Amino acid sequence: MAHPTRTYLVTNPDVVFRPARICIRSAAPAGKVVRHWVAGRHGRVLLTDTRLPSHGDDLAAELQAYL
Repeated sequence: MAHPTRTYLVTNPDVVFRPARICIRSAAPAGKVVRHWVAGRHGRVLLTDTRLPSHGDDLAAELQAYL
C-alpha cells in the first residue's frame, strides 16, 4: 500500500537558502532520507514525523547534506 503524499518544511536551511521556505512533497515515510532538488542543487533531506503547528499539517524535515 502506498503512503499518502505529505508536505514537509525544511527547518534547518543553511546560509545558501536562509531566506527561503523549502517545502518538499513526498510519499516516503518518516525516518527516510530522500534526495531533493532545491535551487539548482541536489540535497539529502531527512523526513520526520514532527508536526509544525504554525504551518498547518506540514511536517518537519532536516537538510542533511548536498550531493
